[in-house]
Amino acid sequence: MFAVALRHARVLGLHDERVLEDWNARRLASGAPCRREASHAAPSNARYYFLRSPEVARIERHPIAPPAPKRYLGFDRVAQSLRHVAIAVNMTMRERLHVDPLEVQVSVFGGRMHIASNFHAGRIREALHLALTDDTLMSGAPRRPAPGDVRNWDAMVASRRVRDIAKLRHRYVQGHALDRVRTAARDEAMAGVGVPAHGSPSGQEMLRQLDDAFDTLRRVLRDAASASPTFRDLVVHTPMRDVPKLASLPPGATETMHAEQCIQTAIATHAQAWHREAVARLGLASDTLIVVPMAGRFVPCAACAEVEAQSRTDGGLFDPANGRFVLHRSSRRIGKAFANEVQHIAQATLAKTPALAAHRAQLIADRFVTAPQTLRAYGTPVVLDYSLDTESESSGDDS
Repeated sequence: MFAVALRHARVLGLHDERVLEDWNARRLASGAPCRREASHAAPSNARYYFLRSPEVARIERHPIAPPAPKRYLGFDRVAQSLRHVAIAVNMTMRERLHVDPLEVQVSVFGGRMHIASNFHAGRIREALHLALTDDTLMSGAPRRPAPGDVRNWDAMVASRRVRDIAKLRHRYVQGHALDRVRTAARDEAMAGVGVPAHGSPSGQEMLRQLDDAFDTLRRVLRDAASASPTFRDLVVHTPMRDVPKLASLPPGATETMHAEQCIQTAIATHAQAWHREAVARLGLASDTLIVVPMAGRFVPCAACAEVEAQSRTDGGLFDPANGRFVLHRSSRRIGKAFANEVQHIAQATLAKTPALAAHRAQLIADRFVTAPQTLRAYGTPVVLDYSLDTESESSGDDS
């Protein structure tokens, strides 16, 4: 397992096998071509980490069965719809476009829906349009998996594809029951239920944002379902567009920035402008916290959870003390750590200055190497079969 600085793929000496560095050296000695020329090496302040299976095993977890169904209330109702979008896009990319995005994450704030995937983000718009218009996606699986298929991944996700696409079409494209859902969410949020745990805007400021989130979802999804979608208020974030890749990788290794960190990096890059636009849009005070609901097909992996936790404190992007953004997820669960992936860290979310952000990113990467027992994932429950971003994996019930 490694924590590495990207410049020249230099290992920091935290593991004596030095896999990446040694493998690069062997390729160069053999004359094999690299994926990128040396002149395209990433800047020295960029950070990533790389785990092998033995190092993943050092992150002690407590396996649990899929949790029982829960009710989605307040802003959790928005997050639930974002998960429906993520699953609809993810499954459509697989079923119709025959590409594997691995993960899709979605957010909505400031009048726009933001979406990213680990891979193949360029197909997201096409997949969203197909999900809302191709009726063949609604066949081939029951809306509820059979009792014996609860732990059958293929049967379970196929039923979710049918069910979640149906909900998006019913609620947002056709407009059925949306007003009732919005009214319930407003009442719940005002009662302090289903609101961000790390700081929330005041009552009326929160209600305006909640209303705007539902309105934006309806506008974006109706546009995506139209014959000639504009995707005007849909922002697709592409992993690695602005992060130079390594010159070469060990065989079988993948390289990306996970979908949620891709969205969060964009928010950090445009934090001042996007916050200013969001408060002006709704007539809010200049220091109003803007809620950023986030959801995907899966709960955040061990690395993404670590980065998000740091971004909520010490002047990070989602620290409420900044008076700008607060991150909201409907689940507190943490997913697995993944081996054989080069995962780039969204270090712009970790601090206001590049130097401090780079330092904190390196500390996160180091913890996966030298002190896995200090990770937030360490010792926490995990659904090993699959960790969907829902508390109703066992029954498929989203009530």
